[in-house]
Amino acid sequence: MLRHAPRAVDLIPSADDLTHYDFSDKSTLAPAIWQVNLTFSVVIGVVVTLRVFTRAFLTRHFFIDDILIVFAALFTLVSATTALVATRYGLGMHVWNLPPPLDNMMDMLKHCVQLMYVAHVFYAAATAFTKLSIITSYLRIFPHRLLRRILLGTAVMVTGLGLGAIFATIFQCTPVRAAWDFTITDSRCFPFIDFLYGTAAVNIVTDFILVTAPLPYFWSLNLPIKQRLLICLLFGVGFIAFIASVIRIVTLRDMYGIDVTYYLVSPLNWTIIECSLCIVCVSVPPMRPLLAKIFPHSVSNFITRMTAVKTATHRAANNKHSGHQLSQLRTHREMIEDMENDMDRQLSLFESSKSREKESGSGKGGKGTVHVITKTVDVTVTSTSKMSLDGESVVGLTAPEEVYLGRGHSL
Repeated sequence: MLRHAPRAVDLIPSADDLTHYDFSDKSTLAPAIWQVNLTFSVVIGVVVTLRVFTRAFLTRHFFIDDILIVFAALFTLVSATTALVATRYGLGMHVWNLPPPLDNMMDMLKHCVQLMYVAHVFYAAATAFTKLSIITSYLRIFPHRLLRRILLGTAVMVTGLGLGAIFATIFQCTPVRAAWDFTITDSRCFPFIDFLYGTAAVNIVTDFILVTAPLPYFWSLNLPIKQRLLICLLFGVGFIAFIASVIRIVTLRDMYGIDVTYYLVSPLNWTIIECSLCIVCVSVPPMRPLLAKIFPHSVSNFITRMTAVKTATHRAANNKHSGHQLSQLRTHREMIEDMENDMDRQLSLFESSKSREKESGSGKGGKGTVHVITKTVDVTVTSTSKMSLDGESVVGLTAPEEVYLGRGHSL
């Protein structure tokens, strides 16, 4: 339902509303804004840069999820920078502590809300791009049909929610400027905070899906239980981002009051934390080659385990889809072995016969005749099962595949 946008006079609360506030409170959350936003800006800047370096110069493979995560990092940095700039206009301060007179307070509040308006647009884009990056990386790794359907459905949900959040933020009021300009009269807006509750709930659902969906497939791998627990724990680190999104939805309740410059800080900070943790969690696995060069002894065991996981995951998929090809391969190998044994027997008989013929020819002063038996066997076994992981092709049977059996024969 649309509502009228507040006018300047409407921002003055009633006497009953004022009883909930302590006007002697001079505290500020501006330092917390700087600590959170500056720290995580540096972290995601370093992590994403190292990820791009690893992909571009070490593995020399750049995928769609790498491009998406770069955009997600840029959008998050813009959102964090906007929050830092907003501290100049009172973000983090109690609204009654804004410098008087009233006109100046209203002007600062206008600029603060306008900057938060811009920050939320970029936050919605950052969230969507981060989750799409996670989904595309999963789709490249996992061949399981059910999981891929779940991921594709989640991708549709994330894309729709991202576009909806961007357009809903931009056009929350008519005219658009009424979202931050409280002096505009006869404007209409929909209850945006209620919309934030709805989008936060959907984000929690998608976070939970992305964290938990791959875990059953890791647990079903034919690996020692310690390795399975380790892999599930590594991918379960995303629960931290999930917890951050839950905390963010709880902090939204304080935004219904008049002290918006103060109570905007908690949802804002948890928003940056959520986006940043998602970016870091999804960027660490592609950095394994770089970490192996920097910490070869510490990372070697981890890489060995991850390689075992990749191989086991691929074999599990190939055993389901390539059983017929493997059966054919075994049959053909047995056939070649029988042929080779038969050829060995024939060659042995031929050499014995040739030896006797030579001796007979020498005794008669004549020349022996040499006979040559040639047998060629051409067998081709083709399989198209292939899975690509982090720029490396993990292949069960490539097409065509040659199996060397010795004595010049190949399958």
